[in-house]
Amino acid sequence: MPLVLRCDSVLIWTILSLSMFGLLMVYSATAAFEQSSTLYITKQLVAAAIGFAGMYSLMFIDYRRLRNERIVYGILGGCVFLLLLAAAMGTGANTRRFLRLGVLSLQPSELAKPATILFLAWYLERNRHMLHRFSSLGVPFAVIGTLSALILIGKDFGTTACLGILAGTMLFLAGAPLRHLFLCVVPAIPLAYLLVWQVQYRRARIFAFLDPDADPLGSGFQILQSQIAVGSGGWIGQGWMAGKQKMHFLPEVHTDFIFAMVAEELGLLGAMLVVAAFGLFLWRGLRSALGAPDQLGVYLAAGVTVMVVTQVMLNMGVVLGLLPTKGMPLPFISYGGSSLMTTLASSGVLLNISRFGR
Repeated sequence: MPLVLRCDSVLIWTILSLSMFGLLMVYSATAAFEQSSTLYITKQLVAAAIGFAGMYSLMFIDYRRLRNERIVYGILGGCVFLLLLAAAMGTGANTRRFLRLGVLSLQPSELAKPATILFLAWYLERNRHMLHRFSSLGVPFAVIGTLSALILIGKDFGTTACLGILAGTMLFLAGAPLRHLFLCVVPAIPLAYLLVWQVQYRRARIFAFLDPDADPLGSGFQILQSQIAVGSGGWIGQGWMAGKQKMHFLPEVHTDFIFAMVAEELGLLGAMLVVAAFGLFLWRGLRSALGAPDQLGVYLAAGVTVMVVTQVMLNMGVVLGLLPTKGMPLPFISYGGSSLMTTLASSGVLLNISRFGR
């Protein structure tokens, strides 16, 4: 089988451009903070350096080594251990999502996404001929259920939903019948009801999504301020660093709502360029999956692509008021070291697979 020594140049330039753009927007979003305004961009630069180092390494370590059972279970076990540690000792605003490492912090739930992709890719390659049997879905759903339960202890419903979408999509692409996937989802419906409708702050987000003007200074404040930011950008925006909503009007502007600031400062044209860049990532990611020389490469490339694109759709849907408010970083762009490092490292695997593509 011929080896293409060069990786997908379009894909790597897309990843680098999005990452560099993200650093500029994080600096713009946090420069107005009264205290430690340089701390955020410094921490993001450190995370970017670690992420790029991981991406570069994984680009040139043959992805087929990930077929090793010890590596798969080692990464999965390490992820479970960190999630348990976060559940016992984690910190956060009314959550247990972060492990403090001095001035830095680690969010183990972000590691659960690539760990899920690796496990499913390994499992599906070995058992793809058995996917027509309902019993073959028992192991994947046991693993996903365990990870989801640990993530929910940290009150991170958004990552749990993302994990479910990722797993369901990978299983469907591998050939699992839709009726079997539906039967696996049915038991989760009552649980979703309890987690969303019976939890006051999540129920308030649903009502705010349906009618944000009903409580403009309370539950509807964030979504209304996000829409103001998006609308005030016009065609070409107010200019980089010139946005007003980041002046303590729009909460979480540097993390979950950074796309609103992109639209405000760079306008509709700038926002559409970001959407186009992610569209390019989707195209080249699927291209790498379709050209992969084996099933492991197909599932890994498809999983990484789906992981990034799912987060993009959920984040932009929330910012634009198309989905209820939920914390979800915009890949490559939002502030958050764990998200940036895991996304860049996962992209390294995707670029690695593109080197072997037909």
